[in-house]
Amino acid sequence: MNLLVPHDGSASSGKTLDKALELAQKMGGGKIYSVVVVPDLCISFVGQDECNLLDDTLRKEGQGIKKAVEARLAEKGVQGEVFVKAGSPDTVILETADQVNADYIVMGASGKHGAEIRGALGGVTCKVVNLGRRSVIVVK
Repeated sequence: MNLLVPHDGSASSGKTLDKALELAQKMGGGKIYSVVVVPDLCISFVGQDECNLLDDTLRKEGQGIKKAVEARLAEKGVQGEVFVKAGSPDTVILETADQVNADYIVMGASGKHGAEIRGALGGVTCKVVNLGRRSVIVVK
């Protein structure tokens, strides 16, 4: 069984990864794929130097998250692979799910910039649930 777990470095993503690890172990194995999305936050009135600095900072943060997720997978003895990709989070998550042939996408109800309203889904989670073809397990 292949599980895709998007991770943005938030506490919610850490909790979601733990739940996915628990699921994989209960299923007697499986592989966990994780994707860290580096969003393009450059806007037209920001100079190229600022864009490059922002992009570099976000990529370094993404690599740090990747290392933390890889360490957690190794600690639990679960096979996995972690990707760092640039783009729109919902699009990258759905494309990666297709790429790894995920049986399920396991993601938090909200992430780093998610909804604070109890019971509300964050924007990225909502898009993945509504636009994707794969089943999504939402972790609260």
